[in-house]
Amino acid sequence: MIDLKSIKDPSFVKGLSKKELHELCDEIRSFLIESISKTGGHLSSNLGVVELTVAMYYVFDLEHDELLFDVGHQAYVHKILSGRADRFDTLRQYNGLSGYINRKESKYDVWESGHSSTSISAATGLMLGGDKRDVIVIGDCSIMNGVAFEGLNFLGQFKKLNPIIILNDNEMGISKSVGALSKTFKILRGSKLKRGTKAFVTKVFPNFVPDMCHSLKNFLKAILKRFNVFESLGFDYYGPYNGNDLNTMIKVLKRIKKNKKPVILHINTIKGKGYLPSEGDKIGNYHGVGPFNVETGKPLKDNKDMLSYSQIVGKYLVEKRKKEEFLVITPAVKVGVKLGEFAEAYPDDFYDVGIAEEHAAVMAAGIALRKKNVILLMYSTFAQRAYDEILNDIVRQDLKVIIGIDRAGIVGEDGVTHQGIYDVSMFMSMPNIVVTMPKDEEEAIGLFNYAFIQDKPIVIRYPRASELKKCDFDYDYVASLDWTTLKEGSSAIVISYGMDVEKISKLCTEKNIDAMVVNARCIKPIDEKTLDKLFKLNKPILVVEQAVASGTLYHKILDFKERNSYTARVYSHGFSCDDLIPHGSLADIYDLVGLSNDKLLKLINEIIEK
Repeated sequence: MIDLKSIKDPSFVKGLSKKELHELCDEIRSFLIESISKTGGHLSSNLGVVELTVAMYYVFDLEHDELLFDVGHQAYVHKILSGRADRFDTLRQYNGLSGYINRKESKYDVWESGHSSTSISAATGLMLGGDKRDVIVIGDCSIMNGVAFEGLNFLGQFKKLNPIIILNDNEMGISKSVGALSKTFKILRGSKLKRGTKAFVTKVFPNFVPDMCHSLKNFLKAILKRFNVFESLGFDYYGPYNGNDLNTMIKVLKRIKKNKKPVILHINTIKGKGYLPSEGDKIGNYHGVGPFNVETGKPLKDNKDMLSYSQIVGKYLVEKRKKEEFLVITPAVKVGVKLGEFAEAYPDDFYDVGIAEEHAAVMAAGIALRKKNVILLMYSTFAQRAYDEILNDIVRQDLKVIIGIDRAGIVGEDGVTHQGIYDVSMFMSMPNIVVTMPKDEEEAIGLFNYAFIQDKPIVIRYPRASELKKCDFDYDYVASLDWTTLKEGSSAIVISYGMDVEKISKLCTEKNIDAMVVNARCIKPIDEKTLDKLFKLNKPILVVEQAVASGTLYHKILDFKERNSYTARVYSHGFSCDDLIPHGSLADIYDLVGLSNDKLLKLINEIIEK
């Protein structure tokens, strides 16, 4: 039995026999299942790349070659083999092991990203700026993104660079791959006979035989001018090969390591391999998981009577579609934003465009130009990628697109690259747009109802919270954009939005704090009529928001104050643009950034006493 926690650096793998390498794969897979069942994390993607990662460590020298993992969802095996198995009990916890690549953790973590499709461009820069060879692992969904193709287009012209791009084709992103390129990959995979023949030749014959076959194939393609998309871009294409066959991976990687040209190695893997619940998952439920029962695969926490905002919005859209027509678009987060039921019930009205946030925004603008209602749902952190398209193609033209921003605010365990704290500043800089955030689930539905009867772009932000009550999806409540007072008080005024405002109201009530609490459900435009009344009270004002304090509600209120020459003091409790918020449980991160109950109460009392 191999003790994974005794691994200190990549040299450990080099000294193993082929039998021991197979044992290592088994140990890693068992370790991942057992460990992630306790901490939660990205399960399926890592189970699928065990053999590939072990083979890369065996073939390449990480002191001279660099491994780049696109996104980092599939980097847990790399973390283990580079000496971090002993910290897996801290995975995604505050001050613990990151769920993604983290350059502060290890010198073997080369490219740090929580968003997909950047690894090819990064490798281009690294190789042009240095003297190491880069080996890139990128998924079939990630490589479809425009950024990845921009990298391929540029990199393919450099014959002096010889990166190895490993296309990990498992027909899944978070959920099933979509689009014409997914069909292209299916053609490249070929028949079982073709794959079987290739595997046989690779395994049985010495390397010069498959090399000769590869050269002959390229010669015939050149004569017939029948190149695949990667060869047309200037890459030497190998594959597809079985990425879950360790011996094949070692042999193929040794072959292509000698290649002096840019290489695409196309491999097929099974996402979730080795754990039946995840291996059979074609929806995406095991892509990212919380703690679960290893024997059953079911979550340890039973939330069957509770709903998340994502579920509430998803169910609302199903019920709303029964009454009126509209289209729904999402960029590869159908599972995360809970649109499975809608997609099944109304397949002709639902479009998962893959990892293509920019395309999704422009497509929504085109639909809106035809005077059709369209809903665009995405995570806050991914909306950043579509800034220019939302600005120029939707709001500049003042088009009616309802933009649902999921995972708004602190997200917890996913950490710095996924915190939903930047979109408020982004949207506040745009013309024509309305930006809102509900305090509870009923107000969320009310704001969506409001958006449907308007004729302009409207953003509805909602957090990751998952312990909400079930509510009536048939009621016709339409929320206004006016600010409302949740609690009266005479010593200070707290203005906030989202779940924070209701939490603050309850805290002040329970602790008998003499503060007025105002729900700013509409962040843009601000409710100047209500704000005028508040300033005339001449009490200190505290603005609490889970957003970077740059161009947010706080600054809009300051601007209003200056324009009207009010003298009341205004304080901000947001996040500095210079601070990066790490991963950890919501409770730990709330305490870190001053949003825990105790720290909020302390802050409010300090402002009252000033």
